[in-house]
Amino acid sequence: MNRLKTYFLMFRVLIIILLISLNSCGLLSESKKLVEYKSTNFESVKPPKEPDYQNLYSWAVHPEIQVSEFSNFENNKEKLPVDVFFIYPTMHSDKNDKSWNADIFDSKIRDYVIGSTIKYQSSAWYSVGDLYVPLYRQAHLRVFEDIYWENGGKQAFEIAYQDVKNAFIIFLENYNSDKPIIIASHSQGAGHAKRILQDFFDEKPLQKKLIAAYLIGTKITDQDFKNLKLMTDKDETGGFVTWNTHRKMSKRKTQNTSFTVPIDYLDDALCINPITWNLENTSKYSSHKGFLYLNSKVYPKSVKIENMDKAVYVKIPKMDLLKKIAVSTVRDYHKADINMFWEDIRVNSINRSKKYLLSEN
Repeated sequence: MNRLKTYFLMFRVLIIILLISLNSCGLLSESKKLVEYKSTNFESVKPPKEPDYQNLYSWAVHPEIQVSEFSNFENNKEKLPVDVFFIYPTMHSDKNDKSWNADIFDSKIRDYVIGSTIKYQSSAWYSVGDLYVPLYRQAHLRVFEDIYWENGGKQAFEIAYQDVKNAFIIFLENYNSDKPIIIASHSQGAGHAKRILQDFFDEKPLQKKLIAAYLIGTKITDQDFKNLKLMTDKDETGGFVTWNTHRKMSKRKTQNTSFTVPIDYLDDALCINPITWNLENTSKYSSHKGFLYLNSKVYPKSVKIENMDKAVYVKIPKMDLLKKIAVSTVRDYHKADINMFWEDIRVNSINRSKKYLLSEN
């Protein structure tokens, strides 16, 4: 009996550790309660120091920077002569932080960005080509609520975009050397990526250098671009793909869950199947190439698309018992938009790049 109690206690401790890990990585954590943010008047706060993208310190990832978080993903033999420009999601979200924009020179912010979105998201493109990720003064999470958007949020978001735009200009002028480009992004980053595409690619000379744009975790409609199109084939190049991930749940659970990207908001949103890379409404477990978990291991055949309607709907991933229990506590899959399909994205990016390079020769 004592041995049984010991095993039960050990099991509970393991579950708690897994749940803490899920929250600390910032990719699968969530809150089902409405958040009350502390805030202040936008005009009363001086924006953080502006990044200098001529200086490597303003980049989270750059070919000249050694990123230890990528040690498990080293595969330089596969790298192609292409560049990937990744724009990360909202990490600036502390409800007690009154600032409107993140300070990229704050070591805590830098460490959080690198230890979470850089490790678990941007790494999907690390082995594809040369990866560039600018640190930017992103807008605080609260700006996406109407009350804050109209009272400082727009200005904060514009500061964030201008940083991304400046980084992209420096990237083009100093580093790109006319190589083909992948634009990759998530959530707030995808919002900025949409504008990068509008300002630099759509019906502009640079469009011919676009391999693909991955606009993940945001709303994209067919009205957002003049010439760039949703790619509906796994080898297609020159356009974009987009999706939002929702967990398939009972009606009761769905109604009692606060989603980062509510399904009602996604009316008219475009969506691709990130396993088959077409418009198929479903996929099989056998087609799934891999979910990047917190232990930096990739778990293939663990996710399948149950349905596709404005978003892709998936059930709890098929994993071993402890991981499955931990993941089952998460209802909002927004923060797993990338790592749930990590290997699918990596392989797809390589295939599209090879197809583009072949067409250029």
